[in-house]
Amino acid sequence: MEKAMKKFIVTFYLPEVLDFSFWKIIPEHRRYINKLMDDDVILTYGVNAERSKGWVVFSAATEEEVTEYIENFPIHDMITYEIEELFIFDSMIGVPRLVMN
Repeated sequence: MEKAMKKFIVTFYLPEVLDFSFWKIIPEHRRYINKLMDDDVILTYGVNAERSKGWVVFSAATEEEVTEYIENFPIHDMITYEIEELFIFDSMIGVPRLVMN
């Protein structure tokens, strides 16, 4: 029987100054994020307009598993983060909109 996956939201905080060393690793970071999205590990990923913090919703069995994914973020050494398990997570992403003609 397949283990039920829980949902976790991660709030991460970016450095105040996003210098060249940060921007240099963004392409690698995006490839890693995109792979986790393709694998249905990351359900949503967003960064605020001020580029000071972001949010990621993970599908994982445990908080430790989420921590392991975050520790593999190429930007891991430049961020701090908080993990919270979600009680409810609803999303319409990927669901076609019903149109009544």
